[in-house]
Formats: sequence, C-alpha cells, structure tokens
Amino acid sequence: MKSETLIPIVYEDDEIILINKKSGLASQGGVGVGKSVDTELSAQIGQKVYLCHRLDKDTSGLLLCAKTPAAANKWSRLVGEKSVKKEYLALCFGQPKNPSGKISLPIKEKGQSKSAVTYYEKAQLSDFLREEAEASNLDVCLMKLTLATGRTHQIRIHLSQSELPIIGDDKYGDFKLNKAAKSLLGLKRLCLCAFRLTLPLASGQQTFEITPDFL
Repeated sequence: MKSETLIPIVYEDDEIILINKKSGLASQGGVGVGKSVDTELSAQIGQKVYLCHRLDKDTSGLLLCAKTPAAANKWSRLVGEKSVKKEYLALCFGQPKNPSGKISLPIKEKGQSKSAVTYYEKAQLSDFLREEAEASNLDVCLMKLTLATGRTHQIRIHLSQSELPIIGDDKYGDFKLNKAAKSLLGLKRLCLCAFRLTLPLASGQQTFEITPDFL
C-alpha cells in the first residue's frame, strides 16, 4: 500500500486504535461505498477492525476502532454512556447570539421527531483565517461543540437551524456562501472535525487532539 493512502494512527493499544479520519472517507462499507475505514484500516494493519462509533463521510477527525468484538462491545458501550468525551470544531458563516449555550431543537429521524441537544462555545479564529475572511468580506466564526444526543447530522442541522451554517455543507448549508468561501478562502469541503477525544484508559483519562486541516 502506498504511504499516501495510509490512515494516520493517533493511538494504539491491545484493545483499540484511534485514527484521524480524512474527509471523504466513509466510516463503514456497504452498497455503493467505495472506500471505508473498516476495510482500509483492516488492510493497513493486517487484521479486522471494528468501529466503536461513526463519523459522517464528509466529517473529518478522531475515530475510535477496536481490534476484537469484545473490545468493540466494551468501547461502544463507553461511547454510548458518554464515558468517551467527543468534541468538535466547525467553521461557520455568521456569529452566535451568545458566546456559549445549547441548541435544543428536535430532529427528524426515520419520519419521527426526536429530541436533540448540542452544546456550543464560540472559539477563537486564527489571525490568518480572521484576516482572510475580513479581506474577503465574509463573516465567519469557529464553534466548539459537544453532543448530548447523537442524531444523524445533528451538528450540521442544529447549526443551520441557528443561522450558523457550516462552511462547505452542501446539504444543510448556504450554497451561495459556500461558493464564495470556495473561491475566496479555498475551503472546498465540509469544515467540521472531531478534533478532541478523551478516553478512560486503564492508566487514567487521556485526551487526544488534532488540528483540523481547514484551520
């Protein structure tokens, strides 16, 4: 396998592998899916891996996989119990009305309206990105988010409903602004990343963090 196709491994032990998934790579294979983490990573390390949670194909960032079915059951349970803390960064158009708070709006899943809660905090843009946005006359902000619930596309929907569409979101975002961001800022994909993950390891809580490639 060529080195440029390797999936970056952030942490590994006897039970789990924590990777940095790139945007455009599906988490799980299936009908109509070309490449996916479960098949690509299995081929890369020479053994089958099991997903402990999922990220949307267009969302980048930290994704936890297990090496055995038993480990997958254990860590999937820890993820479901919120013992694994996941934090996201999203680059959005607009500005939040408050510097921090929560979005509590229902989301439809399989025809049913389900409760959904997202906590947010406005983060600081880099000087470079802020200057580029100002020069391009684009109003953008960086949002740090955590999920109290795990609905499909929850962050994308909640930010769109809050008039803070994520840059590059071609489903829930703003088409005209996306086009401007692509042309003026060179941002061509969904600017959403699972940038920080805290794991309850045997040695204690350990936090892993990456820098999103859109920053």
